[in-house]
Amino acid sequence: MFEALKYKDFQWIWISQTAHAFTIWAQMVALPLLVLEITDNSAAQLGAVIAVRTVPTLLLGPWAGVAADWFDRRTILILTKWANLLLSIVILLLVASGRIELWHIYVWMMLRGATQVFDQPARYSMIPAILPANLVTQGMALLSSTQNFMRILGATGAGFIAEYLGLSWTFGVITVAAVTGLLATYQIHVESNERAGSAGFKGMTTGLVEGAKFSIHNRTIRGVLIISLIYFTFGMSFMQVFAPLFAVKVLEIGRDGLGVMLALTGGGALVASLVIARIRPSRLGVVLPATVVAIGASLSLFSLSSYLPRPAGLVLPLALVMFVGASQTSFIALSRSVLVQSAPSDMRGRVLAFISMDRAMMAVGGAVGGLLSAVYGAQSIQIVFGLTCVAGGVIAVLSLRELRMFRTTDEVKSSERSQTAPT
Repeated sequence: MFEALKYKDFQWIWISQTAHAFTIWAQMVALPLLVLEITDNSAAQLGAVIAVRTVPTLLLGPWAGVAADWFDRRTILILTKWANLLLSIVILLLVASGRIELWHIYVWMMLRGATQVFDQPARYSMIPAILPANLVTQGMALLSSTQNFMRILGATGAGFIAEYLGLSWTFGVITVAAVTGLLATYQIHVESNERAGSAGFKGMTTGLVEGAKFSIHNRTIRGVLIISLIYFTFGMSFMQVFAPLFAVKVLEIGRDGLGVMLALTGGGALVASLVIARIRPSRLGVVLPATVVAIGASLSLFSLSSYLPRPAGLVLPLALVMFVGASQTSFIALSRSVLVQSAPSDMRGRVLAFISMDRAMMAVGGAVGGLLSAVYGAQSIQIVFGLTCVAGGVIAVLSLRELRMFRTTDEVKSSERSQTAPT
């Protein structure tokens, strides 16, 4: 289960990702609570703030992938960690001084999105250079486990700190985690992938077009990108919009309750990521759409159960969010594994950047979900979003044949060895 952690550079990238994951999940609790506090629980404003993060992803996402293939990925990671630290300090000072305003949060979200879009292609495209092919899926799962473990620690801790000490303390802890992530990133040593003499605008534009053509014409990668659109738009909006709305307005469990809810999703996700790391599934093209179906079913049942009278109307939703978390982390780890194994080394950054473009749809889904929830209620809209995921997953597994037939690199090599072995 933990064989990938025997590699020292993977250890450091895992520690760096752990700190990074803490800042993400703590911010995912603190920022929605801050918005709801400033706007008197406005679902529409919450959705709009989340949507702002889409702008830099849409504008910079493809170029982030080119940068990951053209320039030293370690240097890119270090720069993004510095930017994350500076942004954490800025919002800490604004909240602690009592001068925070809604427009500050809009600007902050745009800048944070701009740094995040460069971070992910560089980080995940490093993994095949650090680990052997048979451990890539495990490595992706273990990196996802950091997200899930920190979803428990970061979300719960942020919720309780916000409730009992105040949001300024929450952002203070986030800043400390950002420092840790930066220091760990400096310890990663990977052979540079920087291309000499191809960093000009014309060369990078040609590379961008090349990456787009490759992703479109490779039917496996195209299938992953299509199903990712469904997942990020209708499945991941739960974390940033629906979870805060359910905690504050539907289940009425408050700030610390939101932290507990996200921690429970993290518990389910952590178990799922460790199971994936242990079994290393090979037929990812079948498992991937199945996880989208599972996400949709879990979200719909979660919302339906919230209509029940207490205590069932509280206990069942909190139990079901564990299945939501398990399904979500399975999709993220497995989709990245398919992408990096379907692309050559010099194309991985660009391919991963296109799935980052899909992640922009999370903000679109969040904005639409927030606006519709303001009119029709969070419960009914969450059910609609969940059923859309179910339908999308079923259609994908039936229609995307090349994706359905995908096998991991390790399984293909094992099959080839068995066919050529002497009898």
